[in-house]
Amino acid sequence: MKKIKEILADPKTEVFLVAVLLLGGIFIRAFHFGIIPVGVHQDEAMAAVDAMALADYGTDRYGMRYPVHFTAWRGSQMSVLLSYCMVPFIRILGFSTVSIRLPMLLASCLGLLALYIFARQTAGTKLALVCLLLGVICPWHYMQSRWSFDCNAFPHVFLMGVCLLLAGRKRKSLLYLSMVLFGLCSYCYGIANYSVPCFLLAMAIYLFRTGQVRFRELIWCFLAYFLVVLPEFLTMLINLMKWDTIETPFFTIPYFPRTIRARDILLTQFSWEQLWINIKCTFSVVWGNGDASVTNTIVRFGPTYYVTNVFFLIGLGVTLYRIRKIKDAGQKAPYVALLAWLLMGIWVGIVTREVTINRINIIFYPVLMMAVLGIVWCIRRCRLLAAPIAVAYGLLALLFVREYFGGWTDLSRIYYYEPYINALYYAREIPCDRYYVTPDPQGQGVNMVGEILTMYCHEIDALYYQGVSNVQGGEEVLPYKERYLFQDVTEEIVAENKGEDVVYIVKGEGAALFSPEEYDICSFYDAYFVVSGK
Repeated sequence: MKKIKEILADPKTEVFLVAVLLLGGIFIRAFHFGIIPVGVHQDEAMAAVDAMALADYGTDRYGMRYPVHFTAWRGSQMSVLLSYCMVPFIRILGFSTVSIRLPMLLASCLGLLALYIFARQTAGTKLALVCLLLGVICPWHYMQSRWSFDCNAFPHVFLMGVCLLLAGRKRKSLLYLSMVLFGLCSYCYGIANYSVPCFLLAMAIYLFRTGQVRFRELIWCFLAYFLVVLPEFLTMLINLMKWDTIETPFFTIPYFPRTIRARDILLTQFSWEQLWINIKCTFSVVWGNGDASVTNTIVRFGPTYYVTNVFFLIGLGVTLYRIRKIKDAGQKAPYVALLAWLLMGIWVGIVTREVTINRINIIFYPVLMMAVLGIVWCIRRCRLLAAPIAVAYGLLALLFVREYFGGWTDLSRIYYYEPYINALYYAREIPCDRYYVTPDPQGQGVNMVGEILTMYCHEIDALYYQGVSNVQGGEEVLPYKERYLFQDVTEEIVAENKGEDVVYIVKGEGAALFSPEEYDICSFYDAYFVVSGK
């Protein structure tokens, strides 16, 4: 036993175990990467199309030069950082599902490493290893790492900032670098604009009052953060005041005349009823079955496994106890940061309209950390608990992986539009003058979903989309608005285009409009059909 303890205490052993866990985490996240989820989500398609335009022309698909916030769905905008991160992968590997998902995989794996570092800063090596292991097998962390959604970069960038903030108490250069990362959070997700400053204020007060940071250093931190986040904050101000777009030599600060994002913030349209709904949603999503969205969670496991909730409550108690009892301000600081982070996550849930896992993703790292504090506390009180806890999480992880690559994979075909996307890819290879594309694969009346998925699958050039050029795929064709028609096909449309080089992409019932004697009809799961003249 003494020999085992000596081996475990050796720094080389720590490095080896961290490397094994990280490589294991990377391997299971990279397994069948780009294939599962099957298909492409509309939001990652949107981010990818804008990234392709940035890679080609330095603009989004609308022609806006290096925007600090994307127009995206016109009325509903998107953050930019993930798309900018896609650009080098697209240039090196080409435009594909793999290349556009790689930045999220990389950010998630770096998040695992940062989770280990933060846990080590908080409570030492043993707890950090357990925390890393739980992060590797966590359903939320695993699922978000395998597809690209702009907001999912937020918790990883924030966690890296926290690690640098704590390390920066001794090396001030890291303290200022942490402010850069906290500023970049606003370009990961707009929610960071009203959450990250709350965390930074709480930490600034604590670190200054305990003498870990001087006032002059706080000023430099504020300036570093403010400089990075200023373009995003100006975007919010411009849209609040309805001012004109600001174009600089380096980037564009846009005004969105049709934005509806302000509706998502409780403070802009306060009601006690909505406040209560938000609170219920927060606790249901974080500590219940998630948001029941197929893209975000597998309900039978929850975001972090349901058993984790018990250990989280114990870990919350441990955190509060240590904040109260630890006398050394330096040792207490990571626990203060952890609690402030958790409270920031709850604040996000309260003030954001009916949060989903994506919207409140900032809370899951502190939930995992506190759960590990609870697990370690239980094991230290009763060593016999170590084996059953390990077995329970091991079985849950195996069952989760089995479900993810089994039943959930088949389900993802629907929610990531695989039949529709395969139909679009197939239609792309058929020479024609025009496409009629059924516009609403989501079935919720959002016709733009079909258009953005078409732009993704057909790799629509930004200049062609804007009407500046009629060259698409190296060939001169009809203008975009004449070539791509997004509408449900009717008998009148079929009659008008009889004998023309037209390809139709229709829903299942639309296939009845075409005679097999006159048209080639290709089925995709009987959900969508590609129809072309013989």
